[in-house]
Amino acid sequence: MSGTEDLKNKGKRKADPEEDVSGASDSDGEEEEDLDKTTVDVDFDFFDPKPIDFHGLKSLLKQTFSNDAENMDISGLADLIIAQEAVGTMVKCDGKESDPYAVLTVVNLNGGKDKNSSVVQELRTYLLEKVKKNPDIHIRLNTIFTSDSPSIALVFNERLLNMPPQIVPPMFKMLLEELEWAVEDGEPYNFDYFIFVSKVYKEIESSLNEEEDGEGGEERLKPKKKKKKKAAPEEEETPVFYFQPEDEIIQQHAELSFDFRFRKEAQVTDSRRAFQDFGIDPSRRLFLVKKEKMKTLLKEFEKVLQA
Repeated sequence: MSGTEDLKNKGKRKADPEEDVSGASDSDGEEEEDLDKTTVDVDFDFFDPKPIDFHGLKSLLKQTFSNDAENMDISGLADLIIAQEAVGTMVKCDGKESDPYAVLTVVNLNGGKDKNSSVVQELRTYLLEKVKKNPDIHIRLNTIFTSDSPSIALVFNERLLNMPPQIVPPMFKMLLEELEWAVEDGEPYNFDYFIFVSKVYKEIESSLNEEEDGEGGEERLKPKKKKKKKAAPEEEETPVFYFQPEDEIIQQHAELSFDFRFRKEAQVTDSRRAFQDFGIDPSRRLFLVKKEKMKTLLKEFEKVLQA
């Protein structure tokens, strides 16, 4: 790995040798059993978002909004993030000219030069629309969005599905440092609250199973009568799982949370159909985290994700 650059001069660094962000695992006890498996060591490089990252960044941002991304200005959001010189980190494996595999950054939702931009207005409207079923949360967010104090930021923490969670602690540490330096330089990044949008899912019956059950000529054509469900005195809630393990830690320190779904579409997208095939029903969970909890999150990330 190359030497460490001066972060405060806006140069990102490669992962420190002491930080395990390769995703490779060593287990002497299982060495004989895993001889047929290939372990690949990968060095991850950290860079500031640049114009060359536009298309890769768009793809990562679409993961946050899933089906809803089609109705949003994701290109404008990518441009806004790239234009923020003070904060933001992209993770790459093949040099600065390669596509980003992960991004961690923030967008100011009620302050700064972009306060009245169409992109920020769209983000505020989107979040308020999603929480409107909870009047208390809706009123609280709307009050924050429409005032200069307290200040609030939307966190974008996205990565490709096969990226190891070990990259999160160093990225999060860089973000907190950059926010501090930006405030020292008089930039509008002194936030009181942070909004995280977590990718969650529930397990449902796989559509592949339904197709297999439906095979068999005439039997397949006969409509099945729906069985009436017996009313349970206390119906158990379907457990919710996280795509990214750090979100479980964020939940523990969040002041409030709210689950929301995507807008209904006339046609099911290929990605959503793939989830249904494997018995996964994805949605999102919003977290509101106080500024005072951010360093606690970092300590927890370093403890759990780098263990």
